[in-house]
Amino acid sequence: MSRGRSNFKMGTVEMLVLYLLKDQDLYGYQITSLIKELSEGNVVVTESTLYPTLYKLLNKQFISDYEETIGKRRVRVYYHLEDTGKKRLDDLLEDYETITLGISKILSSSKEAL
Repeated sequence: MSRGRSNFKMGTVEMLVLYLLKDQDLYGYQITSLIKELSEGNVVVTESTLYPTLYKLLNKQFISDYEETIGKRRVRVYYHLEDTGKKRLDDLLEDYETITLGISKILSSSKEAL
């Protein structure tokens, strides 16, 4: 992994988690798998990154969680996007679009403009 890439990724995990939860409740492994699959392997979020993000979102009440028993003994924790989380997602997406546009403009500018 190239330098700087992990810092950029850390700042986007919250947005990605909220985005994936907007359509359905998911459990942790589903979230990491979807991020990897949908990004075609370009973004990989490990459990050591995902769970602190989930706990932060839970503490801020952007998401909630509930347990579901699978089989006889296995319990899965599902995460659900709350209304406050939808608002947070809207804010993050707006910030992301603004930053992406700004970066794109900088990268496409000619050196003569400097």
